[in-house]
Amino acid sequence: MTFRVSIEKRIAGAEGVGAHKTSMLQDVEAGRSLETEALIGSVLEMARLTETPAPAIEAVYACVKLLNKVMLLEGAGVRVARAA
Repeated sequence: MTFRVSIEKRIAGAEGVGAHKTSMLQDVEAGRSLETEALIGSVLEMARLTETPAPAIEAVYACVKLLNKVMLLEGAGVRVARAA
């Protein structure tokens, strides 16, 4: 399988953005429901369809689902401090 954009180009593109907060981080800080299915669930779906093991993504998915549930039950977000 080949991709239109190489891994190296993707990493360089991400580095070129500079300091910013991702949409999911902004949602966490604001206590909004997270787009878990669209951002992580879809990756797991592709892994399952292609029979590709993805244990790290499964772990991240479980953690984000738990974070989302706790945030919604508590009605609060989590403030994330920037590293110095």
